[in-house]
Amino acid sequence: MSDSEIMSIKDTSKNNNYSNTIEQASSIIHVAMRGAQELTHLVAEVHSTINALPSPFNKHHQPSAKYAPFPYKIVSTAFSLLAKLSHILAPQSTEFNNPLAVRSQAAFNGVSGDKLEFWDSPLAIPLSLRGENGDFLDVASWATDPAKGYVIFLHGLCESDLDWQRGQHHQDFYHELAQSGYKVAWLRYNTGRAIHHNGEEFAQLLQDHFANQGKPIVLIGHSMGGLVMRSAMDWAEKQQHTWLSRISHAAYLGSPHLGAPLERLGNKANNLLNITPYTRPFMRLGNIRSRGIKDLRYARITEDNIVPHLPEHIEHLLIASLWKSELNYDVLGDGIVPMSSALAQDEQGDVLFAPKLNRVTFSDMSHLAMLSDERIYQQLRQWLKFDL
Repeated sequence: MSDSEIMSIKDTSKNNNYSNTIEQASSIIHVAMRGAQELTHLVAEVHSTINALPSPFNKHHQPSAKYAPFPYKIVSTAFSLLAKLSHILAPQSTEFNNPLAVRSQAAFNGVSGDKLEFWDSPLAIPLSLRGENGDFLDVASWATDPAKGYVIFLHGLCESDLDWQRGQHHQDFYHELAQSGYKVAWLRYNTGRAIHHNGEEFAQLLQDHFANQGKPIVLIGHSMGGLVMRSAMDWAEKQQHTWLSRISHAAYLGSPHLGAPLERLGNKANNLLNITPYTRPFMRLGNIRSRGIKDLRYARITEDNIVPHLPEHIEHLLIASLWKSELNYDVLGDGIVPMSSALAQDEQGDVLFAPKLNRVTFSDMSHLAMLSDERIYQQLRQWLKFDL
C-alpha cells in the first residue's frame, strides 16, 4: 500500500470520527434542550400557581404554564427551536462505542426512555440483537446459521447487554455454549418503554426470523428482561406466531412477577405532592419516571393488564435470591425484588404455574449479582442439561 493510500485512509477515519462526534453532540444537545424546556414549564407552573394564590388545600386547582408571565413563553420557545435545530444535525439513532457511554445511555433510557421516544430522540435505544462485544448482529444470517440451538439473554431495567459481559462466569458459560455449537445473542432495548411494547417488538423480531421449524430457542432474562419474555410469549399466542413452539426453556432471574415494592413506594411518595396546589407542579419531577419503571409497580406486561399464563410446553425456571440471610426475605429479598415476587407466589400460593415449572432460591446474593454469580450458571447448566 502506498503512502498516499495510507494517508487517505487516515483522513477518512478522522473525518468519520469528527462526523460521529458532531452527531453524538447534537443528540445530547437535543435532549438537553428538551429537558430545559420541561424545566421551564415546571417553573412557569409554580409561578402561575403563586400568582393565582389558591387555597393551600384546594383540590381542584391545576397548575398551568399558560398563565405564567410572557418571558417564560419566550424562553420555552427558544429551547424548543434549539432542540429542533440540533435534531436536524443528529442521526436517526446514536450508537456509542465506549462501554461507559453505552451503560450511561442505557441508564438514561431506563429512567426516561418513553420521553426520549416521544421526543424522537436519537438517544432512544432501538431494540436489537447484539454479539459478545455489543456489535449489531445480522439477525437474518445469525438465525439461519447451523446450530444446536439459539440462546438469547435479556437484560433488566437501566441495564444493557454489556452488563452481562462484566462477569467471568457469564463469559465462561457463553464460551461453553458457543464451543458446543449453540448460537448466543444478547437483546438490547429501551427499558423505559412500556413493557408490553418491548414484548410485542421482541415477539415480532422472533417471528420475522424464527417462524419456521428449526432448532430450539432458549430465553434467559434478568429482572425486567424476564417480564419482556413473558409479554412476548403472550403476544405470540394472541397473534398466532409460530416461533413460540420453538422455545424449549425460559429462565427468569430475579424477575418481579408480582411487582416491585420500591416503585409502589416511590409512587406513593410522589402522590403526597398532590396535597396542596403549591407542591402539585413538582409532581412533574416525580413523573419523570419512565413508563417502564411504572409498569414494574404491579408487573404490568400486557396492554390490558391481564396476567397471562405460562406456555405449558416450555420448561420454566424462576430464580429468587436473598440479599442477606438474616433479613426477612419479604422485606428486601435480593435488595430490589422480594423473593415472593421473583417466585410468583403470594399468600394463597402459586400465582404462576406450568407443568414444567421449577423454582430455585439462593441466599447471600444481591439482585445485580445474579448476572455474575457462579451459582446461577451452575444452576442453568443443571437445568438446561446441555451437552457442554
